[in-house]
Amino acid sequence: MADKKIKRRDLKILWSSNSFWAYSGYSVFSHDLITRLHKDGWPVACSDFFGLDGNPIELDGIKHYPKMDDPFGSDALFLHGQDFQANVHMTMQDVWTLNPQFLQQIKCFIPYAPVDKFPVPQPVLDRLKYAYKIITFSKFGEESIMKSGFTSTMIYEGTDVNVFKPMDKQACRKELNLPEGFCFGLIAANKENPPRKGFQEMMDAFKIFYETHKDAYMYFHTQQVAPGNFPIIEYARYLGYADRIFFLNQYKATHNSNSELVAKELNAFDVDFHASQTEGFGLGIIESQAVGTPVIVNRCQSMPELVVENKTGWICETGTPRWTSDGSYVYPADVKSLVEQMEKAYKALHEPNTIAKDAREHVVKNFNIDTIFKEKWLPFFEDLQDEMLPVQIDNVEKKV
Repeated sequence: MADKKIKRRDLKILWSSNSFWAYSGYSVFSHDLITRLHKDGWPVACSDFFGLDGNPIELDGIKHYPKMDDPFGSDALFLHGQDFQANVHMTMQDVWTLNPQFLQQIKCFIPYAPVDKFPVPQPVLDRLKYAYKIITFSKFGEESIMKSGFTSTMIYEGTDVNVFKPMDKQACRKELNLPEGFCFGLIAANKENPPRKGFQEMMDAFKIFYETHKDAYMYFHTQQVAPGNFPIIEYARYLGYADRIFFLNQYKATHNSNSELVAKELNAFDVDFHASQTEGFGLGIIESQAVGTPVIVNRCQSMPELVVENKTGWICETGTPRWTSDGSYVYPADVKSLVEQMEKAYKALHEPNTIAKDAREHVVKNFNIDTIFKEKWLPFFEDLQDEMLPVQIDNVEKKV
């Protein structure tokens, strides 16, 4: 009789990222993964370098540690890990922000590493040298660090298809006080200028598109607004269509949003506008398709691998790449190509189509968090547990 693998949950995992309630993409995925690990019996805790100050708290049986002095949590990753007696210290954040002085003291540092540029910036590679193992978000990320001399396990981000699901479009628009017409929606952080999320290129394209499509408008949900952000409404006034711009209330967007609200917004859109200049994954791309709303993305980094072109979304070409101070490229979308994709979307959605059905099925098949958790994350942690904490049998180490 074949030996049956014993289900044990001894590996203690500390996860460093944004807090569950911070409403970023990292927050949403951290919640979806860590709550499933906790439910499956793994001892897990979170080091919340963004979203929690002061003292540790416990939420639904999961301990959350606050940020310390380092704004990106390097000290907290190490010291909270010691307090929790973690076997593995994991991060879901830009690794270049981490302090090597702390990383070199951690026995098992495993970054779930966003890679959104090629060549991979040297500060990223410098931190990856301290990793026990590396997990990447996308095929683009996996291939990029492989070309830089590193190997990784690729595990896609996933989404909860029971939260992000089709709803009545008109009811969602009514709740959001949105008008009739053709809606291009954007849900993104607005933290810098020029904007990584491609606001200017998309707004320039909308100006051209609007000249022949007066029923069109744009909707913005821009959480994490920073002082140096891109001035959306001011630019819309300059372009002459400020009356076609709609916003989620900024306080609500920043401090009182959640996945349920975002799912309603995505259902209210005709097209999700997501032509970022750089993107390590783009969780909103799959969340949108999960509700049946197609996406326009940029042909760079991870984005093209998340849609089925001309079936669940459209891909615009890039313009002139811009070399950045970290030694790599970002790719602003080509405005002319963006307009062409907008026209394709408008035409396709005004004809009989199966776009909503195809988009939903694409995500359920490839990006369902429950499937990814079962088929990718559980085997990864079980193998890591056997590697780091082998079972002792008759004073001889054996892996179960």
